[in-house]
Amino acid sequence: MIENMMPIDKLKKFISEFEFNENDDIENLIDLGFEYIEQNDFLNAFKVFKFGIKIDETNPDMLYGLGMSLCELGRYKASRIVFEKSVEIYPEDAIALANLAGAYWEEGEYNKAIHFYYRSLEIDSNIIETHLNLINLYYEKDDLYMAYITSLNLLELFPTNKQAKELRDDIIMSMAISI
Repeated sequence: MIENMMPIDKLKKFISEFEFNENDDIENLIDLGFEYIEQNDFLNAFKVFKFGIKIDETNPDMLYGLGMSLCELGRYKASRIVFEKSVEIYPEDAIALANLAGAYWEEGEYNKAIHFYYRSLEIDSNIIETHLNLINLYYEKDDLYMAYITSLNLLELFPTNKQAKELRDDIIMSMAISI
């Protein structure tokens, strides 16, 4: 029934039902926000997470969703501020640190982004996406040597990762072309 509604109607219906059972529905609200993100409907995702933050301003998923929505809407400074708050609340959370790194990357603050990606990997080196982001950041910075080393580090941890192999090969080709 809800699936066939327009997004804003779906949100209004959810919010009206939400008031009756907040404890059970916070996860549904988070799911709804991330569903909007998956559909590239960042404005409605922003509205959902903004509403959710009013209920629980320290919920990490609410903070991540709000920051991601803002970033996708081109509000990089606001996104960074949300992710900074997230890291302030959860300083040892690898995802919070990686999100902050991504925000700095969007703002062109490459050294800060690299710093926070490394902090994230120190806490949890098993998040492949963080490794891939760091490789791509080095590649974008035209630091092919560090991109290559970082891709080898990822392949050491995950030797069968196809995307890491492709990136490594692209980096090698770029290094050969630049000689």
